[in-house]
Amino acid sequence: MFKRFIYTVFLSLLLMGNTVVFGEDVNVFEDMPQDWSTEALTNAVNNGLLKGTKGKILPNAEISRAEMATILNRSFRAYEKASIDNFKDVSPRDWYYDEMAKSVQMKTLQGHKDNLNPLEPITREEAFVAMSRAFRIDNKGGKLEGYSDVGSISPWAVDGVYAMIGSGYVKGHRDKINPKGRITRAEFAQLMDNMVKSYISTPGIYESDIKGNIMVNVPGVIFKGISIEGDLILGDGVRDGDVILDDVKVSGKVIVRGGGENSIIITGGTNLDSIVVSKVDGPVGIKVEKGSYVNKVIVVDGKDRVVLLGEIGEVELKARDVSVSHKLKL
Repeated sequence: MFKRFIYTVFLSLLLMGNTVVFGEDVNVFEDMPQDWSTEALTNAVNNGLLKGTKGKILPNAEISRAEMATILNRSFRAYEKASIDNFKDVSPRDWYYDEMAKSVQMKTLQGHKDNLNPLEPITREEAFVAMSRAFRIDNKGGKLEGYSDVGSISPWAVDGVYAMIGSGYVKGHRDKINPKGRITRAEFAQLMDNMVKSYISTPGIYESDIKGNIMVNVPGVIFKGISIEGDLILGDGVRDGDVILDDVKVSGKVIVRGGGENSIIITGGTNLDSIVVSKVDGPVGIKVEKGSYVNKVIVVDGKDRVVLLGEIGEVELKARDVSVSHKLKL
């Protein structure tokens, strides 16, 4: 029991970053593997998602619910915190208290009854559900073919697991999903790498095409004359700042988790299939200027108002605590 406690504390230090390795040569980690996980682990370190200590990254160590929440929060640069005083197994003295509060606000973790179980190793199905919630991956229906253990997925996890596999982010191993199995740091790094291929953490104008899903987690970003082969995610780190899409093609959806009341601007002949608004708190506005078009806006989360301006084909409201206004003319 004592050994497990010491091990848990050591893993926690890896995520708290007492000794931070960020944007440096990842070869400083003596246990960095040279296999299928190398690229994903390297990207996780360089993007600030994973941090090592004492020269180790521990790729094969199991990851806890608190650690997973911390990595997701870092990816989106989440900052809003929910009140979690009603959960008995977290305390303001815990290193993970703020991270768990952010994850509850993001709705990636919901807990069970009055427990968040922060130090429990997270299962594969729990991780898949959390990821589907964070990245707004929907279950499109249908059956999962070729897997022999579909029946062992927990009923509450079916939608999330089906969504992640159906979207191609999870493939399983041989003919198994192994939903109750635990997930390692290397495996979760690979999952994050599947979900986000690149991060924009510096304001400026971006004019090069992008392959794969991209996360914007700072304000003051302009995409100009480019194609994005994947989803464009405007993370919490955008806060109330501006993001401009000027003559941009996005093959996937645009997920809006950050932005102010008039700060998401679609211009320059940009045509988008869908925008998913999922800002957890505060107003957000989407302005579609003349010559541009958005086929559909889906509001799935929030606690304030969504202001839409310009040519939008359809507006679908799924959130209960949000008001939506749409003016056709700017």
